[in-house]
Amino acid sequence: MKKIQFFAKFLLSTLYLLLSTPFVFGQEGAEVGIPGLERPIISEEYILMPGDKILITITGATNYSYTTDVTYEGKVTINMPVASLPTAQGVYVPQYDVVAAIPIYNLSLKAAKDSLTRVFLRYYRNVNVDITLLSMRSFVVFVAGEVKNPGSVRAYPIDRVSEVVKRAGGTTSIGSRSKIELRRGGQLVQLVNLEEFEKNGDLTGNPYVQDGDLIYVPKMEKSVIVKGAVFGKRGYELRVSQLTAAMERASEGLYELNQGEKVSDFISKAGGVTPWADLRSAYIQRGEKRISINLQEVLADESSEKNIEMEDGDVLVIPSVNAIVYVQGQVVNPGSFPFQPNSKASDYIGLAGGPLAEANMSAAYVLRGRKRISIKKDPIIMEGDRIFVPRQVFKFWQDYVEIGSVVASLLISYLTLRTTTAK
Repeated sequence: MKKIQFFAKFLLSTLYLLLSTPFVFGQEGAEVGIPGLERPIISEEYILMPGDKILITITGATNYSYTTDVTYEGKVTINMPVASLPTAQGVYVPQYDVVAAIPIYNLSLKAAKDSLTRVFLRYYRNVNVDITLLSMRSFVVFVAGEVKNPGSVRAYPIDRVSEVVKRAGGTTSIGSRSKIELRRGGQLVQLVNLEEFEKNGDLTGNPYVQDGDLIYVPKMEKSVIVKGAVFGKRGYELRVSQLTAAMERASEGLYELNQGEKVSDFISKAGGVTPWADLRSAYIQRGEKRISINLQEVLADESSEKNIEMEDGDVLVIPSVNAIVYVQGQVVNPGSFPFQPNSKASDYIGLAGGPLAEANMSAAYVLRGRKRISIKKDPIIMEGDRIFVPRQVFKFWQDYVEIGSVVASLLISYLTLRTTTAK
């Protein structure tokens, strides 16, 4: 019976400790909380440092647990229960004496468990010791160079270089993403290639950060401009075409050039081509020289000899097709509008502000070359189509009657005035 009562007290005490322990702790100046884990922490890999909070559980000949922090000296305390006092809620909370403090600085969770086991076996026979990581420390990493917000960034042991760079605002438009320096203790530890990591998902190219690391983002050594009908780093925007004065959707961005990269690599970096890209009219502007590129062939077969290597300073241009639709007649804002794949006649009339009161929608039509198509069934519009919304016929007669009435009134007034003058 006593064993059952003791075991019940032990469970209640452990539950109380767990519920009263903050699993996420704040840091002054911290901008982010602890991020989600990409995988469970492996006890052989996680290194304990000052600021970590752990739960130490002893089972076997005696059963109890307690929480403790890794101190600034890199130690944890060895606690032993001396009494259990009840709270107002009737929960028995054990009281502890600190009998020792042992260093676990720079040890993995598993190594720290082994070290603690040896210590507790000096005081108890036949006990098992386990360590549970309750909350992780945070620390400062310094980010310098071509980032939008250089300076100190709060990080956690599970953060990788890419996450810290992102918290610093990301790289600038001229910042390198393939030659980022990770420095530790004044020494270069690794050159980080985030482009390769994002392309292949190789985590070894995106290492974890540690306390006091310095991340330096240099300027691009070589670069290529990609402009035109691509989605781009930040999407595309509407611009006025210099050739047609119509609105076109275009993107322009500066991308880092690495050894051996080809046309297809830069199409990928620029987010891919848009549905309105004129693949057969693409070209590379290399100084005074213009090199025609058939992107249709290049994207179909990246091993093609037409997928040529890019050079520093190249400008890769992907023009848009003649992606214009015209809306004319009785609409609020007649004019030309960018072609939208799978959009219908009603969509373009809406873009033009909708029909006027005088519009005869039942007689509206689409002119496609020499072919006239009624819009009664709201057809899907093709590139270059012209949508015409005529005026209602009775409106013309109404206008004629109004004009005739005005003319008649003026004529009667004139004749009356003339007759009066003659008398």
